[in-house]
Amino acid sequence: MPLLVPRYLSTSSSAFAIGLLALGILLGLLAHNLFLAFSTKEKMFTYFSAIMGLLVILQTFSAYERFIFYLTYNRVTLITHLLFVIFLLFFEDFFSLHSHKPKLSKFNRFSIYLIAGYTVFFLIMKFLLPDATGFHRLLDFIRELFVFYTNVLFIFTIATALGWMRTEALLLLIAFIPPALLTSINAMNIFPFMARYESFIGFLMQYNQPIGLSLQAILFSLAMGNRYNRIKLERQQSVEESRRLTRLNEERMEFYTSMSHELRTPLTIILGINEQLRNGRYGDSIRKNAAQFLAIERNCLRLLRQVSAMLRLGQPAATIQAEPLPLTATIQLILNDFSAVAAERGIPIFYAPDKGMGSLGLSIACEDLEALVMNLVSNALKYCPSSSRISLDTVLVPEGDLELSVSDTGPGIPAELQEIIFQRYRKAPGTSARFTSGLGLTVVKTIMENYEGSVTLHSALGEGSRFTLRFPASLVGRLAADSPPRAERKLFSQLYTADLLPGIAAGDSEAEGPAKEQKPRVLVVEDNRDMRAYIASVLEERFMVLGASSGEEALALLKTEAVDVIVSDVMMQGMDGHEFLARMRSECGAFPIPLIFLTARHSQEEKVESLKKGAIRYITKPFVPAELVAGIDAILLHDRELAHSQVERIRKEVELILQRVDRQAQRDSQHHNPKATATDAFLRTQSLSAREQEVVRCIIAGMSDKEIAVNLGISSRTVANHNRTIYRKTGVGTRFELISKVLTYAAGTVDFSGGQDTLG
Repeated sequence: MPLLVPRYLSTSSSAFAIGLLALGILLGLLAHNLFLAFSTKEKMFTYFSAIMGLLVILQTFSAYERFIFYLTYNRVTLITHLLFVIFLLFFEDFFSLHSHKPKLSKFNRFSIYLIAGYTVFFLIMKFLLPDATGFHRLLDFIRELFVFYTNVLFIFTIATALGWMRTEALLLLIAFIPPALLTSINAMNIFPFMARYESFIGFLMQYNQPIGLSLQAILFSLAMGNRYNRIKLERQQSVEESRRLTRLNEERMEFYTSMSHELRTPLTIILGINEQLRNGRYGDSIRKNAAQFLAIERNCLRLLRQVSAMLRLGQPAATIQAEPLPLTATIQLILNDFSAVAAERGIPIFYAPDKGMGSLGLSIACEDLEALVMNLVSNALKYCPSSSRISLDTVLVPEGDLELSVSDTGPGIPAELQEIIFQRYRKAPGTSARFTSGLGLTVVKTIMENYEGSVTLHSALGEGSRFTLRFPASLVGRLAADSPPRAERKLFSQLYTADLLPGIAAGDSEAEGPAKEQKPRVLVVEDNRDMRAYIASVLEERFMVLGASSGEEALALLKTEAVDVIVSDVMMQGMDGHEFLARMRSECGAFPIPLIFLTARHSQEEKVESLKKGAIRYITKPFVPAELVAGIDAILLHDRELAHSQVERIRKEVELILQRVDRQAQRDSQHHNPKATATDAFLRTQSLSAREQEVVRCIIAGMSDKEIAVNLGISSRTVANHNRTIYRKTGVGTRFELISKVLTYAAGTVDFSGGQDTLG
């Protein structure tokens, strides 16, 4: 028997040709969807590939009576019921029924189990009872009922999905209705009255089935392509949203870290100075220590300003009570509060309004106008160098809006920073660190938006900056008489001038007298003057304290001063603590100076990162003074013990080597200079002064700097200066390199071959 038996008498008939054409379309779509299933890993392509495979089998047997095997009734039942199940799985994934219609999703899953269970029961009964004709008719009747059931369920599911996936569901609905009608008509053969229409049904199945299946497959493919593009877009949007939220979270964390630093620094100063006052650190006379109380007041004002700014950011526009203000008079009174600070910093402030501005009123809350002007003016004073100038201008534009501008001739703002300078939760990184206006510019933008106004910035490096506030015409009017400004403005202005006033004496001058010369030297690197002075007051009884306001200043100071320990902040203007630590370790070579970070940053990650980079200790603010002192003592004690053990070991080795070298050198040079030694011979080649030669001999003997100072009757600082000169002249970096160089020289100039000495 041949493997291929055409269903039609002639393979050139139109029905056979249409069937083969439909089969080719289905095979092409099967290959295409298999490729998409493997490449995209999407379940809908996998399910549809299975559907295409089953439809290919059915279409093959619509053209061939036998294709390798015969397609029996039971096999058709198995294939059609598999199609029902896979279609339901396809709809579940394609329409995301579990999230949009959970109840329909559960019902469809129940239908899957029902169809699968009946299919198994149907095949088993047909196999076990092959001759039970009546029972077979019942099974066949129920089998055909499943066709109606699934067609109704499919169409209902697709129609329901129109609510959230209109385009794709509409394509599937158009694709599904004709085949559903066709299969339903074919299934009606179970009813006796359909016998008279048998030829018509045969015609439909012969021509419309292949055409309908092909169109259905094409429309399904179009719907899936559209759905996949939507999925890709949703995933891309989800990734972008996730990145945005991650970035926003990081920016908020950075913002709150900065705010923590802003709040903890003045709090530390307040608590520390008050503790010192309570313990009698500054004596009994409060009046003599007025500067300490001024520091407390100033830092309390700083805290109040930060809290006020944060509260102002959260205030909705509807709660702002605005009343007309005499614009010119109010601005002039605000600027008067900055006059002393501006004069001290050598930065004049100019405001010369036109005569017509005198009667101009602005319907804005007094505290809001003060916050706007004071934020912009205080920022200009903070970042402009001496000899700069600040100008204020008020202009009534033709549209009726009012423009208030604050200009300066300072350094200007880089273009990349101008885009983010007003954004909340953002800081503009400058140099390696943190150029920031705190919350000031964010407050300015928030206030202007609440009044439906705007703020713009025009700036260029080296040409200064210009901030322009534009108030809508609805807020601008003429006043019949001048209105007096608010009385509380004086205290309010102090919130903005507190940071611009000089702090307490920083305590970074050199100590006088021989007694203090012997104290360990500690360098405090802190950009806040009050904090630097407070740390110095904590340490000055035990240590000689040097001060630096920045990492750059500290590096310059280390080139001329010997320091035992460094205490540094992390968050500083310009060079931050981490960069300073890296630069210091690089410039100090193999023997970096121990460094303690004293910072308001409390995160465990920051602490671990700092210790990895070489910090010896990490102390957070507010700190306990005794903890800082104990930390420095522990570092110095460890260094002394380590140095002592190394010196003792090297001293013994050097003494043995030098004794042998000197004995051999004296024997070899008796006819020249009986008293000469290898060390003396080395020193004569280095152009060292007499005092420097004495220091070298002490170093060779294993003495520390303090022991050398006592032995020669000079200060430790003088010894340190001699050490630097000796290292420079001899081309070494440390005392150990110097000792090694002396021994190398001795070994190269003395002949040991005739000696009898040995090293123990």
